[in-house]
Amino acid sequence: MTDNAPVRSVTPLARRQRLVLTVAALCATLSSAGLAASLLVKSPQQLLADSAAPPPSHVTAVVEERVLAATVVTRGTVVASTTIEVTPVVADAGAQVVTAVRVKAGDEVNAGQVLVAVSGRPLIALPGALPAYRNLKPADRGADVKQLQEALKSLGYTTAGDTAGYFGARTKAAVRKLYVDRGYDAAETGGPDGRADKNALKAAADAVEAAQLAVDAMKRRIAAGETAGPTEEPLPDQLTRLRAALDDVKRARAELVASTGTMLPLGEFVFVPELPARVTAFSARVGDKVQPPLITLSAGRLAVRVKMRPDEADLVKAGMPAKLVSETLGQDADGTITSIGPVTTDADQSQSGTDQTGGAGRPYQPVTVTPAKDLPGQWTGLDVRVTITSAQTASPVLVVPLSAVSAGADGRTTVSVLSANDQVTRVEIRAGVSGDGFVEVTPIGGELRKGDRVIVSAS
Repeated sequence: MTDNAPVRSVTPLARRQRLVLTVAALCATLSSAGLAASLLVKSPQQLLADSAAPPPSHVTAVVEERVLAATVVTRGTVVASTTIEVTPVVADAGAQVVTAVRVKAGDEVNAGQVLVAVSGRPLIALPGALPAYRNLKPADRGADVKQLQEALKSLGYTTAGDTAGYFGARTKAAVRKLYVDRGYDAAETGGPDGRADKNALKAAADAVEAAQLAVDAMKRRIAAGETAGPTEEPLPDQLTRLRAALDDVKRARAELVASTGTMLPLGEFVFVPELPARVTAFSARVGDKVQPPLITLSAGRLAVRVKMRPDEADLVKAGMPAKLVSETLGQDADGTITSIGPVTTDADQSQSGTDQTGGAGRPYQPVTVTPAKDLPGQWTGLDVRVTITSAQTASPVLVVPLSAVSAGADGRTTVSVLSANDQVTRVEIRAGVSGDGFVEVTPIGGELRKGDRVIVSAS
């Protein structure tokens, strides 16, 4: 302070005001501290009350009324009723090589269609339930020949004139036309152009001609009035023998003609029980060596084959409905279990996605599900979800979650109903069909209605 600064004097009244303000501030501070202490410091009784468990509450579910179904969900593979594996072999070919490819996996196969060519020879699909098992040659007889004739007729090639089941001249002509119309030379019993048969046929013709000349010569001698020489048989007797020889060589030539010519080699046709069929497996290309099976066909109505664990199979039986779902196609279909096979294994086969056994060699039971309507061809070979309904209520019933049902020491099965005022009442029930986590309940001791709340757990 400088010497010339003014000096302020403090009056008694000002000092008293300052003292009052200081005391008020101190009281306020002490009051706040006391409040804070009262919040932080608790009595033993309060601490015990704060640490006690909260009052119990219940997790409940509503009693519903609906149709309830018990289901078994598994996987299956869509397959045709018949699978045919074909590996053509061309006789006398230097190598078994694919020389033409006419189809690919997934293609539809129709009657009379050429599927593939091996070493220059075609494989033709023909309708027929009896599997091909031999070369079909002229003069052959049998059910397979009759089936061939029916197949030819269905394609517009008549065999009328030949006995049913006999490979005669008209059947040869029809087979020859079948080949020509598909751009191939007909197969011959004597090989290409029938070369191996030509010499035999010529020799047979020559024998007939020589026998005929001998008969004609004898007729002329008899007509000229000649008589037999001293060492000869009478001319009429000689004529009889010559005529018999002529008949023999004519018969031999006819048999040779009937048994040679156009044929159908085993490696050039396949009988398919139902057409159109479908190519389920074929990956060979031109130039590939033939590896069995070269081509696999599926024919007949599509069905679903399921490999079910024995414990699962015990839950189902023939006649149960099933729902088929293809996630790949985004389509579904209804079906029915039509067969349940005995326990078996696939120890020698690699397991597919349809195998419910979990590994090679594990036991399973084959179950067949037949669709109510024919499945489209694109379902062939697909892995699909199969939901089998093993039981179903005939009409809407009361249902509760399985977790709401309890069994007491007295042997009674009950559910606990929670009233609006949180009162719990135990109601004895009889359980019925269960499925999808729910169970059918029928009250036998007390009341249970749609909309009631039942306890499933407490918390």
